[in-house]
Amino acid sequence: MRTRTHRTTTATAASANAFTEDYLELLSRRDEPLTAAEADTAGPWHLEAHPQGWAVLRQGESLAKGSVPAAVLQKKDAARLTAAVLPGSGRRQRYTLGQEAEALGFPLLDDQKVVGHLRFFDERLLDALNVVDAVVSLPGDLAWMLDGAGGLALDHAGKIALERAEDTGRT
Repeated sequence: MRTRTHRTTTATAASANAFTEDYLELLSRRDEPLTAAEADTAGPWHLEAHPQGWAVLRQGESLAKGSVPAAVLQKKDAARLTAAVLPGSGRRQRYTLGQEAEALGFPLLDDQKVVGHLRFFDERLLDALNVVDAVVSLPGDLAWMLDGAGGLALDHAGKIALERAEDTGRT
């Protein structure tokens, strides 16, 4: 609540949301917009220790408040990776596959424009491409992925990335 004399904002201990329960109840009677799936998974996410490992919770949620985690994982690196890919799981996929093979294979489409071809109609590859596209599109999610990779993998990846950048500069 805002006080006029001090111009400060404080949250009451009982409130867990800036919107009233009555208002949220009214909204719950409506159909959700197309963007609801993306909003539901967008995060940002954080990790908390959980009796079964690590809880993945959206910002503003906590186990202490009784929030239900989006995931509970036994390993922290798996929790970090889950936090990295959760936002992309609700996004509309950027890439799709054409249904008919052409001379080079199945068309890979971005906004209905052919951007390449896959030899086989490979939905798992398409899903992986869309996940990676989502992760690299948001710096916070990319940071979760890098954090989940660990120091040794980043050490090796850093050397490879530097070599590739140097090679690119020579050509």
